[in-house]
Amino acid sequence: MIAASLIDTTALGKIILASLIGGVGVVVAFGLILLGLSKGSRAKGDGRTGAQAGYYLITGLCGLFCVAAVAFGIYAMVHKPSTPAPKPARASSAAVLGADVRI
Repeated sequence: MIAASLIDTTALGKIILASLIGGVGVVVAFGLILLGLSKGSRAKGDGRTGAQAGYYLITGLCGLFCVAAVAFGIYAMVHKPSTPAPKPARASSAAVLGADVRI
């Protein structure tokens, strides 16, 4: 198949996995931060200190994940591999002679 020879499926799989973790994972983790803060404050009002500690533990872990994802993204942008400079185009014989020269 032509497409199979042109597409590196291993690299494509890595990109899809990274985008799922980066997109969906961070959004879910941030949602769990908000949920943990909400439930933790409610548990404090009800006097359930064990539940409050659990909610705040989940909040802290998800917060660390979000901060690590942002730090990794900044690191990846700063240390991206450089691409080689394009080679200069060779001049054709018409360009060397010029437009005003008649043969």
